[in-house]
Amino acid sequence: MLSAAEIVGALEHQTKEERLTVVPWPERDELLRKGETSIDLRLGRWFRSFKQTRTPSVSLVGRIPRDSDEPSETSRTKQHFVPFGSNYVLHPGRFVLGVTLEWLRLPASLSGYVTGKSSLGRHGLVIETAAGIHPQFSGCLTLELANVGEVPLEIYPGMPICQIFLHRTQAGEEREPDRFSGRRKPMLSPPKADETFMRLVDSRPDGA
Repeated sequence: MLSAAEIVGALEHQTKEERLTVVPWPERDELLRKGETSIDLRLGRWFRSFKQTRTPSVSLVGRIPRDSDEPSETSRTKQHFVPFGSNYVLHPGRFVLGVTLEWLRLPASLSGYVTGKSSLGRHGLVIETAAGIHPQFSGCLTLELANVGEVPLEIYPGMPICQIFLHRTQAGEEREPDRFSGRRKPMLSPPKADETFMRLVDSRPDGA
């Protein structure tokens, strides 16, 4: 895990390809003063909620092994823009996709993972259930926000929402662009097709 000094060094690296980019820039003096091993990220202004009544069920495999009218993203979800100074109310038992205010670019030598802030978790706000960030990722991070508490929660664009921890990664070959790279708004992407799963489905003895 990178120390505060190593994080600042990555942010200020002279070589663009090896530089960690975070826009807006984090407060580097504050990071060094506190000696923290993570960078706080803030909540952005775009959200995507789910239309419960219009979605009977959703398949979680990349290719559905039966005839099905899979609802589109626009029919299943609704996009919201919340300006600074306003809030989004997340009710108990509800789930919404959010996005970080910061745009990130990780070099090939770094990977990371995102965790929620304990001060928010104690109120029932669960953040980022798919936490890994691969080397060479670029874009805003999509956040999976859920209220597992008992009361509605007001969340505000610009508030600290999560933190990213960084690790050194042995640089290898260039990776193909991540399907989530380059995003600035939360997006509901379908799961990737899994060849092993499909072979298991196709091997059913009844052939159904």
